[in-house]
Amino acid sequence: MFRLALRIHCVSALKPLPQRLFSSSGRLSQFKEWNSLSKEDKQKFITDYVELFQKKHPCSKGNVMNHSLVEGMKEYDDTPYVFGIIYNEIKSVALGEPADNKKGEGILGDPEFAKLLYK
Repeated sequence: MFRLALRIHCVSALKPLPQRLFSSSGRLSQFKEWNSLSKEDKQKFITDYVELFQKKHPCSKGNVMNHSLVEGMKEYDDTPYVFGIIYNEIKSVALGEPADNKKGEGILGDPEFAKLLYK
């Protein structure tokens, strides 16, 4: 009995796996990566994101945080790294990749934020 179970297990393990087709579709290159953006493009995304966030969520405490992060951006010629994380998450949602955030739901799933991404 054990041999039969082992034989069935081994035979099923030898079956070829279903073939997955991977293609480099235009979806993957639909939006630029955060790291490939110029500093000016990053700063424009950050500024536009903060303005849109405030417009869509005027009473959110996130506005205070966003503005404090952006405050010295031009003066110090800087791009706060946290906005790169936000950019990448918006991009992932737009491409339908993450399990936690979904297109059309929540702040990062809002299609208006996806319009800020660079193509």
